[in-house]
Amino acid sequence: MQALFAFVDSMCRRYNIDESHGLKHAKGTVVRAQAILNTLQDVTDTERRIAIYSAALHDTCDHKYTDVKEASLMIDAWLEGAVGWPFEERKALLAIITSMSYSMLKKMNPVAGLDPRYPDHGKWSRAYHVARSADVLESYIVARCVLYNQHIHPDWTEDQHWTRAEELFKGRVFQYRHERWLLIPEAVRQSIQLEEEATRCLKERDMTWEEPLLESIQTPK
Repeated sequence: MQALFAFVDSMCRRYNIDESHGLKHAKGTVVRAQAILNTLQDVTDTERRIAIYSAALHDTCDHKYTDVKEASLMIDAWLEGAVGWPFEERKALLAIITSMSYSMLKKMNPVAGLDPRYPDHGKWSRAYHVARSADVLESYIVARCVLYNQHIHPDWTEDQHWTRAEELFKGRVFQYRHERWLLIPEAVRQSIQLEEEATRCLKERDMTWEEPLLESIQTPK
């Protein structure tokens, strides 16, 4: 895992990926993906590996920060050269991390109130939903929202940043369960607790963002 996070950090520095989508977020997404995986049955080593690495790497080719094609080639080269992944697994991971973003999925599902349609990842569909759900859960962290607003709107006042965060949580984040962006029971369970904490943070304007506890992470085989 040390090599994985070192690569994530190098990509964040290369593409100026700010803290809201950087290494700490990658670690948090991995922790949440691991917790989800631990509740599922018959998870193969390969499925676990693809889900965990997808959770860690998903923002290193985010269109908000990178040239997706260029970044994908860099990820593919690292997975092949540094980690020794076979072609099928590299292809699966890249397909997953380039089809996880909420903005892309919203374009696929423009009509609110209908069950979302998702890309078909075949036998890797569950790994996709594990990584995607873990990323969705990370969006309940209010500090990440405020930090990203500060990154893209450095001229805004503190009040403007918090007002925007309140709007985003009311109009988007707190609708995730109702709109079925979370499907796996463990992800739904986590979201209930996270929503309570997010509500408190918004009310108190609290930027608390705990460091992810990596001690519980099992290194994928």
